[in-house]
Amino acid sequence: MGLSLVHALFLTLFLLCHQTKAEESGATRMLAAECNLFRGKWVYDASYPLYDPSSCPFIDPQFNCQKHGRSDKLYQNYRWTPFSCPLPRFNGLEFLERYRGKKIMFVGDSLSLNQFNSLACMVHAWVPKSRSTFSQRDALSKVAFEDYGLEIYLYRTAYLVDLDREKVGRVLKLDSIKNGDSWMGMDVLIFNTWHWWTHTGSAQPYDHSFSHCLTA
Repeated sequence: MGLSLVHALFLTLFLLCHQTKAEESGATRMLAAECNLFRGKWVYDASYPLYDPSSCPFIDPQFNCQKHGRSDKLYQNYRWTPFSCPLPRFNGLEFLERYRGKKIMFVGDSLSLNQFNSLACMVHAWVPKSRSTFSQRDALSKVAFEDYGLEIYLYRTAYLVDLDREKVGRVLKLDSIKNGDSWMGMDVLIFNTWHWWTHTGSAQPYDHSFSHCLTA
């Protein structure tokens, strides 16, 4: 689900990783104007995948397809290639140096979980012997690459805004983000929310929605 969005995120991170001081001026503006990351095609690349799920200590069990019996692996060998510009291959060491001492957080649902797992595993594949830790508490998960001071976070939330249980039922508060306190102090934030807003009937996880301008 949302595979192209996952790759679009990492394509953006790749470009950031490979910027130089010169690129951060006029060349970067030219690249942004000429490179459409969302228009391209999948190209077979025998050097892929970028990590082995069976050797990544951070991957969520539900995303470990081979562990659950999927026999084919060919789908892992496809690389997204934009039509309008070349895309640098992910380099975990360059990424670690560029984001040394930084905090990156994914905020959203299972797509954000997928992105969080993928980035952590891609980086780990480059430094498998580096000190790293994984921790989880309630909606917040963290992978820390201690030798580089890089921390990658996931905050699980379907709607981004608050969903509270009150006397009238489950209320989606469109103008309230109390959980946003957990996002403070991040250097990079990546948000995702989509299909939950389309659910209706018994699949809809709230009974009422509310803001100071609108009640439904």
